[in-house]
Amino acid sequence: MEDAFTPEDRPIVEALGRTLEGRTQRQRDPRPPDTLAHAGWICARLGGWTGYYGKPGPIVLVKGHARLMAMIDGVKRFGLV
Repeated sequence: MEDAFTPEDRPIVEALGRTLEGRTQRQRDPRPPDTLAHAGWICARLGGWTGYYGKPGPIVLVKGHARLMAMIDGVKRFGLV
């Protein structure tokens, strides 16, 4: 995860990941929270992927990444860290 996010971003990404998990097993991420795969799962969820009906596509991942970066920027700007 160090390749894509700064060390200050990691707690924000991990906190968002916990809020995006659903009730069913398919809506929970089995990957460790400090991996890039977990960040990709977060981007997919923020992009609108429900965990059902196949894997998320590139458009969903790009939309989710844009939302994730906007959330991280908002948290940093308002000093909520």
